[in-house]
Amino acid sequence: MVRVLCLGYSVTELPGYVERANALAEAEGRPVTFLRSGWGGHSLPSVAALIDEILDAIPCDRVLLELFTGNVRYFDGATMRAYLDDILAATARRNLPAAFLNLHQGGVDYAAEPVAGLLAEYRALYGIPYLDIAEPVAAAGAGDITYLLKDATHVTPAGADLYGLLVYSFLRAPPPGRAYIDRFRDLPVRFEALPLRALPGLSCGFALRRNGIPLDFLEIPEGARVAVPLGRPRDVIGLLVTYGPQAGTLTVQDPATGRTQALVAYDEFSYYTRSMFRSVTLPAARALTLAQSAERPDIALRKGAPDPGPRIGRVSHVVCRRRLSLAQRAARLLHRLRRGLRRIGLRVGLARGA
Repeated sequence: MVRVLCLGYSVTELPGYVERANALAEAEGRPVTFLRSGWGGHSLPSVAALIDEILDAIPCDRVLLELFTGNVRYFDGATMRAYLDDILAATARRNLPAAFLNLHQGGVDYAAEPVAGLLAEYRALYGIPYLDIAEPVAAAGAGDITYLLKDATHVTPAGADLYGLLVYSFLRAPPPGRAYIDRFRDLPVRFEALPLRALPGLSCGFALRRNGIPLDFLEIPEGARVAVPLGRPRDVIGLLVTYGPQAGTLTVQDPATGRTQALVAYDEFSYYTRSMFRSVTLPAARALTLAQSAERPDIALRKGAPDPGPRIGRVSHVVCRRRLSLAQRAARLLHRLRRGLRRIGLRVGLARGA
């Protein structure tokens, strides 16, 4: 049985194209099964930070990366490439063929947006194939596409059928996305995601199972302060927290320096509980102190009434940037240099062929 991991955001997380692709495989008697790791509301940084944990938790034979819906277009091209490199380095270390999936998102000008060019670049430079559902759906936008989409991004049952059919057809024969592996497998790992359940003296009693991997959260009651030991100096760049009805403002402090940052872990969708990555910059921290404020965010929910009870903060991972050696930094620089030269060569070749 060939296992295809569909790794992406909310369209992948919710029931839809994964189930339809599996139904088609079963109907044809194909020895393929589609697995799911969906991170609704997340973006490239959290997937890049957690990619090793995801791949360790969900054994697979191929990976379909649905990474381009959601808020990726606020990254510049260099930043987007760097995060994609982190993700592809992890799949390459496991010798996994990879492909990209580009899904529709309302409000994007698909004639001018940067992702399509980026996908074409990765296909030309590294042989990574992609399935582009975004452009044909956008092209149909002059007509009535509400039978496919229930909002700007998420599919109706008919949309799930179409997406599932296209994904299954795309992966029915093995895609060629193995050529990239030799160019990515030796890239050094930039991030380290520390699960708090593995740190001494912490009890992580709140479990969330939305994403295909176990997330166990340390809970910080309103008014409480919890010390999180990091073992050695680490460059903290973010936390994995929950947004939800009881969330509010979580304060993160480096007790050695007094540097403090406040995170409002609440938004208009906090009528349900979900994980979110939040950026925090605390370099060389040996420990963190987490404190939960009693303040209730003044943010209107899309539906339902706000929870009037005490606030509670939850943290499952501390994400750190690794301190790379000179040789490791040189390896990443050489990778970027080679890509730049290959991109120039590609543009020159296209110009000559025009």
